[in-house]
Amino acid sequence: MQFNSKRAAQLLIAGICSLSLPFIQTAQAREVQSLCRSNESTFVGAETRNFLVSICGSETPLTYVGLDKKTGKTIRLPLTVHGGQNRGRYFEAVNGEYTYGVTVASRTNKNLTVKRNNRVILREPIIRNLYAGGAY
Repeated sequence: MQFNSKRAAQLLIAGICSLSLPFIQTAQAREVQSLCRSNESTFVGAETRNFLVSICGSETPLTYVGLDKKTGKTIRLPLTVHGGQNRGRYFEAVNGEYTYGVTVASRTNKNLTVKRNNRVILREPIIRNLYAGGAY
């Protein structure tokens, strides 16, 4: 086997870059895009595998905004449960027969749930979140 110093240097650089990549991804993972308008406060920003969700408002949370990452379609609905009664752990919006719920109760219980006529049709864990809300 012949030692090739140029190839060894390439492997060393590739190894160093790949070692630092997880640290870069971890820092980026903490940033979740807010879907709130510029004149609104972001109370919750969350990402699931297929969706981005924001809870927006002014003094209190008022609006649910969801974005389907595959289609780019958004939905903006008034909240029916704004989190004030449950210390900001659960938010809900209703659109006809569909109910959109965002749970940010604890490290182990964070998810987006969509129900149709009170039957769960989608439940995805929140994989990244930004909780920007305060007391309300």
